[in-house]
Amino acid sequence: MNTHQKFKTYTPGQHVVRGIPFKAHKIDGFTPEMLEQHFEQVYGGTVRRLNEIEKQIARNDHNSALWEKHLAAANAVILHELHFFSLGEEGGEELSDATLKQAIDAAFGSFAAWQVEFSSMATSAEGGWAILAWSDRFDRLMNVRTVDDAHALSDTAPLLALDMGAYAFSSDFGSDRQSYVSAFLQSVHWVRVAERFHRSLGRTVRDEDSDPNQISISELKAGLDQGDDVLVLDVRHDDDCERYRNRITGSAWRDSFDVAAWANDLPKDKPVVVYCMYGFWVSQKAAEELRAYGIDARSLSGGVTAWRAMGYSSSSYID
Repeated sequence: MNTHQKFKTYTPGQHVVRGIPFKAHKIDGFTPEMLEQHFEQVYGGTVRRLNEIEKQIARNDHNSALWEKHLAAANAVILHELHFFSLGEEGGEELSDATLKQAIDAAFGSFAAWQVEFSSMATSAEGGWAILAWSDRFDRLMNVRTVDDAHALSDTAPLLALDMGAYAFSSDFGSDRQSYVSAFLQSVHWVRVAERFHRSLGRTVRDEDSDPNQISISELKAGLDQGDDVLVLDVRHDDDCERYRNRITGSAWRDSFDVAAWANDLPKDKPVVVYCMYGFWVSQKAAEELRAYGIDARSLSGGVTAWRAMGYSSSSYID
């Protein structure tokens, strides 16, 4: 047993969305509006629902139906996260991991054969999930078809998941499930899939260290709720502001292309949090430039998309 393992103390109802791992406008075949709506409304809704169910259970305000809802909500959170983490920008990443290739060949005959089977399984689904999973019991990769969020194959580690609910694709593809599945398969981020595969085999894959130059949405929310004196700035580009005309309540917009024009106007005696759409280079670069001016600046991990997915306070901005 690993005596150095650290376990987090469980507190009911404290789940927070994980930031979207890509820029939605760079996912081939999908509109950013559909991806962001799926992320914020459906995935964010499952996280919030799981939190409420856990709080009910903690109050002993539960029955058998609530436990069924807990299973469905917990599975929905995990599978939605896997759905988004299965996608990669600009066509994803090619499958280059030799061990995963060998496992696919052993289970399905070839990568092409796996694609055919997975695609056929997924397109036959009216709802539920299409999943590629590793089974310890059967010592092989398996394609798994579920009919709802509470339906799963025991003793498997899901590696890749495709949401087949109509809300996940209808605004872009209508009822054309085949085109949706094809677009998904063409944008799989196989590097992340391979990392999950190696973890499922018990190999050590070090999680990314927390970045001291970033702040999570839960940390920022808690700080604002308790009245911390922090300045929050929206540094999204104009096109992102136009598409989503709201910002974190109390924040003000600044031009990320010209940080030098406003950096010296900021206080140096209070922390500054800057955010963009997803928490990638726009806000990270702005925070880095601000730190060069001696300002205690961090970027918001997950950006305003993760903030809104949690249902946190936002308001319309004024030009």
